[in-house]
Amino acid sequence: CRWGDGSCSSLLTFDKSEVAKHLQVHGVKSGGDKEKMLCNWDGCRKEMKKESISRHIVAVHLSSKTKCASCGKQFARLDSKLRH
Repeated sequence: CRWGDGSCSSLLTFDKSEVAKHLQVHGVKSGGDKEKMLCNWDGCRKEMKKESISRHIVAVHLSSKTKCASCGKQFARLDSKLRH
């Protein structure tokens, strides 16, 4: 886990519910899903709804990227590449 100051040594799975459960250790409480928050992953700081943070971490920070065969642009999520 690279949330916050990087002192957490937990290994995270690709399961967003497990990531959400782990984020509670870092003070990210459940509820208030429509509130905006910053991703505190090392070097990120992207703002999003709290309900999206676990999906964001799995897709952007834990998973490998997918590349457009036509232009080479990389995407964190397949659905984003398909819309492109």
